[in-house]
Amino acid sequence: MENGGGGKDSFTIGEVVERLKPEFPSLSVSKIRYLERRRLINLNRTRGGYRLFSGQDVELLRYILTLQDKEYLPLKVIKKRIEGGAPVMAMSKDSAGDLSSVLEDRVYSKDELADALEADTRFVEELLTVQVIGRTGELTQRDLEIARMAYEMAKHSIQPRHLRGMMAAVDREAAMFKQILNPELRSGDEQRVAEAMAKARHLASVDSRLKELMMANVIEAFAPSPSDGRP
Repeated sequence: MENGGGGKDSFTIGEVVERLKPEFPSLSVSKIRYLERRRLINLNRTRGGYRLFSGQDVELLRYILTLQDKEYLPLKVIKKRIEGGAPVMAMSKDSAGDLSSVLEDRVYSKDELADALEADTRFVEELLTVQVIGRTGELTQRDLEIARMAYEMAKHSIQPRHLRGMMAAVDREAAMFKQILNPELRSGDEQRVAEAMAKARHLASVDSRLKELMMANVIEAFAPSPSDGRP
C-alpha cells in the first residue's frame, strides 16, 4: 500500500520476509506466523484475511529476531520485555548487532536468572562456582547470555565444570591485553583510558573471530578422509 508521499506504509508478510532475510537468513513466513501465534506481534489484516505490517511492526519484528537470533534470548523473556515497555528502536544493519542502547541494564538474582534461562537454579550456581558468570559481583544481561550458551552446551554433555579451562584461557588472554594496554589504562587521562578500552574490545572481537576460524579448521579434521580404513 502506498502513502501520499509515494512510499509504502504497509507490507505483506512476503515483502517483510524478503526485506529482513539478508539480516536473518533463517526467517520464513511460518516463523512470523509462529511469533504472531505467541502474541509477540499483533498485525492488522485486510478484509481478505491477509496480514499487513506497518513500518513499526517491521521494526518490532527486527527487534524480536535480533534478541532471539543474535542474543539468544527465549521468546518468554522477549515477550516480557515488550510488555514491560522495553524501547524498540529502528535498527539498521550496522546497529542491529549492538544492543547496548536497546537492552535495559538489568541485574538478576540467581532465581530470576534461572527463570529467564528456564533452567534449575542449581545450574546457575554451578556456573557461579566455576566463575563463568558473576565476575562483576552481579548477574547482568551479559551473564544471562553466557548462561544461555552454557545451557545449550550442557544439552550435549558439556557441563559447567568443563568450562573451567575455557574461562582460564579467557583470563590469560585478557591479562595479555591488559598488559599491552596498561600504559594507557594507568595514564589517568580519561581520553586515553577510553581509547584503551575501545582497543581492548576490538582485540576481544578479533580474538573471538580468530578462535572461531581456528576451531572450524580443527572440526573439519574430525571427519575421516575417504581413504581412512581402506587397505
